[in-house]
Amino acid sequence: MATADEYAAWIVKNSAKRGTPEFDTVAQAYQLAKSEENTATLQQQNAPIPKEPSIGEQIIGAGETALTIGTGAVGGAAGMVGGAVKGLTEQILSGQFGTPEAVRAVEQAAAKGAQALTYVPRTQAGQEQVGAIGEALQGLPPVLPVVGPIGAVSAATKAATPIVAATASRAAAPIIQGSKKVGQVISNAAETARQFIPGAEATPRGGASGGRSVGAAATPQAIRRVETAEGLPVPIKLTRGAASRESQQLEFEKKQIQTDLGGPLRSRAEENNLGALQNFDALIDMTDAQLADLSTIGGAVVKSLTEGLTSAKNKTRAAYKAAELAGELENNVTLNSVVSYINENIPEGDLAPILKAARQKAISIGAAIPDASGNLVAQPVSLRQAESLRQTFQRAGYDGADQFHGGSLRRAFDVGTEGLGGDLYKKARATRAEQARKYENRVFVARLIKNRKNMADPVVAADQVFNKSVLNSSPEEITFLKRVLVTSGDDGRQAWNELRGATVRHLRDEATKGLGMDSNDRPIVSPAKLNQTVNALDKNGRLDIMLGKKNAQTVRDLNDVVRYVTTVPPGTLINTSGTTGTFLAAMAEAGVSGAITGLPVPLVSGIKQIVKMRKEGKTKARINDALNALPIVSP
Repeated sequence: MATADEYAAWIVKNSAKRGTPEFDTVAQAYQLAKSEENTATLQQQNAPIPKEPSIGEQIIGAGETALTIGTGAVGGAAGMVGGAVKGLTEQILSGQFGTPEAVRAVEQAAAKGAQALTYVPRTQAGQEQVGAIGEALQGLPPVLPVVGPIGAVSAATKAATPIVAATASRAAAPIIQGSKKVGQVISNAAETARQFIPGAEATPRGGASGGRSVGAAATPQAIRRVETAEGLPVPIKLTRGAASRESQQLEFEKKQIQTDLGGPLRSRAEENNLGALQNFDALIDMTDAQLADLSTIGGAVVKSLTEGLTSAKNKTRAAYKAAELAGELENNVTLNSVVSYINENIPEGDLAPILKAARQKAISIGAAIPDASGNLVAQPVSLRQAESLRQTFQRAGYDGADQFHGGSLRRAFDVGTEGLGGDLYKKARATRAEQARKYENRVFVARLIKNRKNMADPVVAADQVFNKSVLNSSPEEITFLKRVLVTSGDDGRQAWNELRGATVRHLRDEATKGLGMDSNDRPIVSPAKLNQTVNALDKNGRLDIMLGKKNAQTVRDLNDVVRYVTTVPPGTLINTSGTTGTFLAAMAEAGVSGAITGLPVPLVSGIKQIVKMRKEGKTKARINDALNALPIVSP
């Protein structure tokens, strides 16, 4: 508002406008301003002249000053801290933190808290003495530790009396500066943690979304991994790190999973482990297997093979009987090829008992006679007698030299009798050859249905059938066993399914051999052991033979997914020691942080809690974001 003199000067300068509304308005304003100036002058003239305080008043004022300084140093500082923390908390919870209005509100809350616990002088002497102390403090650096309490005094008295407010504004600077720095300290807390605290570096200021680029599409590899995991019989949900295999994201997830805030990540890890176990169960169901015990499974396989051999023998016996009734077994044959083989290899008779047995049988049925030098000479015999010699060859052992020479003798016999006899005999020979092909000529099959010599115990125990026929057999042998079983009726086909189910159980059991259990006492799948077991079956095609191409690929996918969710790429650093974070916490407790920031030590302790709350909020948000495998692509 202009003074009366200024209005008067305008009226003189614009006298030509007298009588206009504008002139009249200014004239009225002049009259009002002049009246106010006259009133103020009169009040000043009538005001009492202040007198010097007496010695007693000065003593009382000194006591009030001391009381003000004392309460300001203790209660004022505490009140300021409480007010600042309260103000900070309110602004953070309201969502207004970081704005200029929030900073002013925190300043006001700190000053109000200091005022509430600081004694305000009531006498003029006390007010003047406190004001003088505030004036003397104006030249001191605001970061000196002693300034904090005096600042609190000044802030309190500033709000209490006009006299102190006029002289203590500079003394209040440390508290005001401290309050202003609160916002900066907290807004920079995440950046400080990024530089010093492992795992916190991936939380940028821009928001809680973490290290992902907003609007950036997922890489083809990440999409493929997610599709693989979700395409399993029991879908598995990957985290952001498991899908991207990005080092910083995995570092964050692997560190946070061990913290109090990592509950959602731990739950996801247990869900993934359960998903892997459930996928094994789903694969077993796909094989139509019904049995779980290896001994029972082995028994089913042996039973099917034994029954198949029995059925083949009955067919062979019936075919030979038909040829015999037709008189086709009375034709003579000279087994030159068999006798020659015996003569050439009899020196190995001690190593291969089958050679001695064949020589004795040939002599006993008249198929050969020894000459002067001990060598055999072939003689004509009926086909019936020749067939009895062949049965001797079938009883050869299945180990070492016996196995080798027994097979050679059978082949020599087949060469010597090729094309002989009528149609029925030829049919009987073909039936017998099929029997041998399926159940006798393959050692690993013959062993499954053969007992130990002169004993009732099988050569292969029932609980070892799976190991012998699948884990320790070649792809060709497994394929052969499969053909034998699936062509042996319903029991044979089911026995093959049991072996397939046992294969999946083998994968699961090997992968869960460790002692680890989750919170529900479920075994933990080891990615290393699962990968080793899958590769052992897959390297030569046995996995495809046992499970079929589709289910074998499902096993490979499961193997990959288990590695996605449990392993990290080379070079990923996961520091769980917390050394740096502990060091910074110790600094704050010791007051070092207060010296660095210019804040009083009590306020630093309060700020730490607010920083912790804000940091935890961002961490929780980023953990929730990490549970989504793929980033959200902006439209």
